Amino acid sequence: MMGRYFHEELKDLKQKLLQMGLFVEAAIEKAVDALLNHNRRFAEEVIEEEERINQFEIEIDDKGHSLSALGQPMASDLRLVTAILKINTDLERMGDHAVNIAERTLALFKEPSFDLDLYLPEMARAVLNMLTDALNAFMNEDAELARSVLRKDDEVDTYNDELYTQLSALMEKKPLLVKSGINLIMIGHNLERIADLANNIAEDVVYLKQGKEVRHRVETKS
Repeated sequence: MMGRYFHEELKDLKQKLLQMGLFVEAAIEKAVDALLNHNRRFAEEVIEEEERINQFEIEIDDKGHSLSALGQPMASDLRLVTAILKINTDLERMGDHAVNIAERTLALFKEPSFDLDLYLPEMARAVLNMLTDALNAFMNEDAELARSVLRKDDEVDTYNDELYTQLSALMEKKPLLVKSGINLIMIGHNLERIADLANNIAEDVVYLKQGKEVRHRVETKS
């Protein structure tokens, strides 16, 4: 009876994490839309919805720790609960980065605009694809999909490096655009951090399914 209760609660916890993941993904999409389409309302909504993400994090954390302390779960179940708790923290941090992007976007609306191809749409799309695949990998326990997420990280890093290089050169030539440039650099940094957190989720999936540690690209045999 206790085993059935535990697994039902664990299933519910996993579904709640998925709900949080979808909510965070939507917040990031909305923050990016606000930036690319100059949508003030979307930026403000992302900031207003931060409390909901924080509430998800608290509820999942409380339930996850309660399950860990319930009876003597099997090692595989304990690994899953541990992964859920870690992913929960990563998603909450992604929510913080979405808010940072929204706040920087609102600040940009007060500064002079300029025409420069920064590849921000491509970078944002790559980041969101990583997050979507990482969440799907976790829900379907798909280690191969998780590994594909890890392979995409270099693409985001390249976009971010190029963004920094272009904006640094621009700010040197046009001091009036320094505030705009700094805000855009920080937006790139937040997108890059979201990609890193998506990587964390993918690494947890690989460990959960294959017992292999792939953090820092170093694998150890199970």
